[in-house]
Amino acid sequence: MRKRDLKRALAGAFPAPEPVRRRAFLRALPPAPVGHLRLTLGQAGYIRPLTWAASVGIFALALALGRLFPADAVWAAAALTPFAAMTAAAESGRSALHGMEELELASRFGLRSVALARMGAVGLAHLILLALLAAACGGSFFRTGVYILTPYLAADLLGLAAVRRLRGREGLYAAAGAAALTAGLCVGLHSARAYAPANFRWWLLALVMAAALTGREHLKTLHEKEELSWNWC
Repeated sequence: MRKRDLKRALAGAFPAPEPVRRRAFLRALPPAPVGHLRLTLGQAGYIRPLTWAASVGIFALALALGRLFPADAVWAAAALTPFAAMTAAAESGRSALHGMEELELASRFGLRSVALARMGAVGLAHLILLALLAAACGGSFFRTGVYILTPYLAADLLGLAAVRRLRGREGLYAAAGAAALTAGLCVGLHSARAYAPANFRWWLLALVMAAALTGREHLKTLHEKEELSWNWC
C-alpha cells in the first residue's frame, strides 16, 4: 500500500474530532520571547528615514570637507557631529512630540524598553559612522576619535536635557540650538588652537566628563519613561 493510501485509510478509520475553542486557545498562548537584539533591530525600522538620511548626510559632509581641506579635517568633523547628536536627541522625544506615548504604553513592550532600543539603534549607527570618520581624517585614530566624540557627546547631553524638560517642538528647537552652540564652540576652539597636542589631556578629561553626564542623562530619560508607564497603569 502506498503511503498516500495508508494516510487516507488511517484518516477514515480514526477520524479526528473538530477542534473546540481553537481561536481562544491560540489567544491564550503566551507570546514568543523577543531578545534585546531582535527588539533593537525591530525598533530601528520605526525610526524615520529622515533621521537616518540626516545622520548619513552630516557625516558625508564632514568627510567631504575633510577631503577638500585636509589640514582642517578634524575640527570640521568635530563642528558637524553635534548636529548628528541632535537627530538622536530628537528621536528620543518623538513619541511625546506626536502624542504617541499612550499608544506605545499599550503595546507589548514597555515604553522604557522601546526608548532604550531606539536610542541604542541610533547610537550604534552613529558610533560606526564616527569611527569611519575618525579613520578617514587621518593621523592618530584615538586622538581624532577623542576630538570628534567629545562635542558629539556634549551636544547629545544638552539635547537630551532639552527634550526631557521641554515637551513638543520647544524641546526640538532647544536641541537644535544646543547643537549649533556646540558647533560654534568647536569653531572657536579651533581659532584658539585648542587642538594642539599639548592640550590633549584636557580633551580626554572633557570626554570622560561628557560621557559620564550623557550616560546619566540617558538614565534619567529612561527612568521618566518607566515612571510614565507606572502612572498610566
